[in-house]
Amino acid sequence: MKKKIHPAVVVGLTGALLAHAAILFSLPPVIKGKGAPFLPTAKKGIETMFQQIRLQPQIKRKLKDQAKINGNVATKSLRFVDLGSGDGRVVFSSAREGLFYKSIGYEINPVLHIWAMTRRLIQAPLYWSKTNFYMQDLWSVDLSEADVVAVYGLHPIMTKLGGKMENELKTGALVVSNVFIIPGWKTISSINGVHIYSIPESLEYRNRSTLKP
Repeated sequence: MKKKIHPAVVVGLTGALLAHAAILFSLPPVIKGKGAPFLPTAKKGIETMFQQIRLQPQIKRKLKDQAKINGNVATKSLRFVDLGSGDGRVVFSSAREGLFYKSIGYEINPVLHIWAMTRRLIQAPLYWSKTNFYMQDLWSVDLSEADVVAVYGLHPIMTKLGGKMENELKTGALVVSNVFIIPGWKTISSINGVHIYSIPESLEYRNRSTLKP
C-alpha cells in the first residue's frame, strides 16, 4: 500500500521549488550587471518604509489637497512604483496603506511575476483595482508619473539607476532605497536600512534643468 504525502509536505516542497526557481531566474540580470537577485524586503523594512513615506511633507500636502478637491481622502492620485517587485509583497503593502491610487510592480523574473500575479488574483477583492504587475526590465520603465519609487538594488547598479531616476522623476517625487544608498545623492532620512530621497532636495548639487516641473 502506497503512503500518501501529507498536504503540508507538498506545499513546503512546492514553495521550496518556487524559491529556488526564482533565485535561478534572477541570476542572468545580476551577471550582466543590469539587476539584482531576489532579495525579499523584511517586514521591519517595509514598516519603516511606509512610516517614513507618511512623514514626508509632499505626501501630506498632496493627500490634503486631494481631500479638499474630492471631499474624501480615500480618493487620491498618488502612484507608487516598485522596481524589481519580486513576489509583490511591497506592492501589496503599499495597497494596504491606503495612501496610493495605484501601486505598480515591475519584475523581469517570470517566476516571481507569476507568483505576484497569482497572489493578486487570489486576493482580488482587496488588491485587484489598486495594484498592477508587469513583467518588464526596470531600465525600460517610464518613471515620469511616479510619486514614490521603491528600489532594492545592489551597489553595482545604483549609480546608473540613480541617473535614470534623476532624468525621469518629477519634482516632489520620493525614492525609497532598501539597504543600498544611491551614490552622490543626499538622503533626507535613513532608518533601519531604509534610505529616503526627495527630488530635487537630494540633488541640490546637480543641474536641475532636466527635472520635470
